Amino acid sequence: MSGADVHDVQLRLVALGYAVGNADGVYGPTTAAAVRRFQRDHELVVDGVVGAKTAATLATTTQPAKQLSSVQGLAALAEAAKHIGVMEAPPESNRTPFGVWFGVDGVAWCNVFVSYCFAIGANYIIGSNYPGGKGAGLYPGKGCTYVPTTEAWLRVTGMWIGRATPLPGDIAIYNWDGGEPDHIGIVSKWLGQGDFEAIEGNTAIGNDSNGGAVMRRTRNLTQVDGFGRVE
Repeated sequence: MSGADVHDVQLRLVALGYAVGNADGVYGPTTAAAVRRFQRDHELVVDGVVGAKTAATLATTTQPAKQLSSVQGLAALAEAAKHIGVMEAPPESNRTPFGVWFGVDGVAWCNVFVSYCFAIGANYIIGSNYPGGKGAGLYPGKGCTYVPTTEAWLRVTGMWIGRATPLPGDIAIYNWDGGEPDHIGIVSKWLGQGDFEAIEGNTAIGNDSNGGAVMRRTRNLTQVDGFGRVE
């Protein structure tokens, strides 16, 4: 579905604080996810369809979006916090307990760490049912090793909120140079003025994407493609 009516729905959702991705008049998965969140907030039937009741409520309400962290994201964040200070051993080997658990050790492991935290802490598998298999870094029952695939999965499933103010438990997708995304972490808090704190694997001061440790890092919105909030 596309057109002026969809664009009007998107603009109304954005005005209320719901992330729709690009307000481009196309009713894609991110817009559908925003409609479902709106319906949940207003105790409507949650089907992602802008029927008569949803349209009427959308047209008249002044209630802003309820900004709630993902339950799974908070559980993953709590798991991530347990591992702050863990380092790969030996140094510069990419070998970690997270890689051993994943079954793919000795590779760049920031996405492996996020997958571990969601799987162990939240019983939630990053990239589940997304096509591409191991060639795209996807491992059934474990998660994903490849940051571009994780971003693509968040977008396709409608869980992408873009470069908006993040909440604790959101997945941060970093992009240092404008090409493919480079790095990933789990947001721990919003600091204001565009800054946020995240817990990340395989990072260090002076080596953002391959530093070999689990750390809390302070980042800025200018450094991300955006955020995902899993459901």
